[in-house]
Amino acid sequence: MPRLVAALFAVTWMAAAFAADPPAPVGSRVADFTLTDAATGKPWGLADNTREANATVLLFVGTGCPVNNAYLPKLARWHDTYSKKGVVFVAVNSHAADDAAAVAKHAKEHAVPFPVLKDAGTKTADRLNVDRIPTAVVLDSGRTVRYAGRIDDQFTPGVHRDKASTRDMADALDAVLAKREVTTPFAAAAGCKLTREGAEKKAGEPVTYHKHVSRILQAKCQECHREGEAAPFQLLTYKQAKGWAGMIREVVADGVMPPWHADAPPGHFANDRRLTAEQKATLLAWVDQGCPEGDAKDGPEPRKFVTGWRLGREPDQVYKMDKAVSVPAQYAYGLAGMPYQYMTAGEPFAEDVWVQAAEARPDYRAAIHHIIVYVLPPGKKLEEVGGDLLSGGMLATYVPGDQPTVYPPGTARKVAKGSRLLFEVHYTPNGKAGKDQSAVGLIFSKERPTHEVHGRAILNEKFAIPPGAANHEVKARYTFDKPVLLTMMSPHMHLRGKAFRYELVTKDGKRETLLNVPRYDFNWQSAYTPAEPKDIPAGATVECTAWYDNSKDNPFNPNPSKKVTWGDQTWEEMMIGFLEYRAK
Repeated sequence: MPRLVAALFAVTWMAAAFAADPPAPVGSRVADFTLTDAATGKPWGLADNTREANATVLLFVGTGCPVNNAYLPKLARWHDTYSKKGVVFVAVNSHAADDAAAVAKHAKEHAVPFPVLKDAGTKTADRLNVDRIPTAVVLDSGRTVRYAGRIDDQFTPGVHRDKASTRDMADALDAVLAKREVTTPFAAAAGCKLTREGAEKKAGEPVTYHKHVSRILQAKCQECHREGEAAPFQLLTYKQAKGWAGMIREVVADGVMPPWHADAPPGHFANDRRLTAEQKATLLAWVDQGCPEGDAKDGPEPRKFVTGWRLGREPDQVYKMDKAVSVPAQYAYGLAGMPYQYMTAGEPFAEDVWVQAAEARPDYRAAIHHIIVYVLPPGKKLEEVGGDLLSGGMLATYVPGDQPTVYPPGTARKVAKGSRLLFEVHYTPNGKAGKDQSAVGLIFSKERPTHEVHGRAILNEKFAIPPGAANHEVKARYTFDKPVLLTMMSPHMHLRGKAFRYELVTKDGKRETLLNVPRYDFNWQSAYTPAEPKDIPAGATVECTAWYDNSKDNPFNPNPSKKVTWGDQTWEEMMIGFLEYRAK
């Protein structure tokens, strides 16, 4: 699936995304506090509202954290169950980027059934040593901390399991209600890092938002971190950037954002997203200096975007799926389990067209993992073409954070007269039912291009990954009978994918690495565009090698005890090396 990039927070920062120190020391008594209920604007006091409670759950939350939001439907169900047993649930929003209005709106949109309080200045989070959201703190009837940490292990950055294998918070509640000791009083919370106003400031050459940081965010971040796009929070203003400064520092220091997984040196690929060493140092220094704003006159003009599209302009033609798809709140096989949906869009093309740019646009974005828009050949149905679509039929793709397909001037892809568009959509039910009628926008070349783009999938469908195998190797290759210029590569595997490599093997046996992805991530399936088209001589072979981790140590693995073979669904596997090329 070329040009695929997914969910914002990937497993590459999982190690950094866990609280290092236990919040709220177990055995300590939480002093009374009063905060404002964001929905009502009225004060809410801990002592007054928990006086008769058998237990209390303090949930530290935010509005823009994907891990936090994934838990909200589950927390609502637990509230319904445990409130009947005398347990009080209350959420505390200590995140600096969220004001009371945003907190109230978020709670309403997600149907949060318990109060959500705004903790201005992170005072309550500081008192309980909470460093990440979400964090759960369980108190007994005397307001003594009996448990603090994660809710369970179902959702962590980049990992959405079908079901949890632990019940950390629930087990603690059951023990408190039964007046037993809590067996595991702490489990590290995983999620988004809180930004604190009182962070220690470091000295150094002054760095300000307007003069230095805003330009980096415009160039590297705002394409996704803006309203209506894939990222879970915006980075268009000083206030927004400062509110997420802690998270920015963490992912920049670890080299996680912007996402990039090829190990080639800077400059090798034209679309390399990585920060330069200077940009990285600037962002880190700004956060360490306390996020100074500076003079607005020093800032650049705001970057302008075309609302609703990232093509740079309105498309020439928009094609919507012929029918809307109903996406359930949950699916029988869990979050990853809804079968792919296929839907045609529009009438057959009345004439040959040349597509110079294409963007697949999701409708119910929150429940879509990816979209592929195929071109069905004239007079053909899906069941008649099957796997051939992979090699030549993909016109546009979408995964959160991805870039649209835009070919250089004089370059385009042909769609033959009589062809039809076919959408393949992978829905990931997220606890909230909805309808989706996604679309694709096309920009046409006004004249026949100088260069026609072709696509190919180098794949192996005949593999079997043994249960527990930690480094299983699968190969596939394709030999070009004519010389071509390689213009794009995009590896594709599923949840057990570990690493992927493209190599050029010439007729005399010489090998050259074209692309190496040493740590493949299903959540960030990038397309890699060489800075200059790569010459592939006649008779040369492009060999793809994929490695899979089917062991219990792979946090994405749905079932390490199962032999895994080819299949569309994420609990199955694929081995595809997509590429695009043109005649030399």
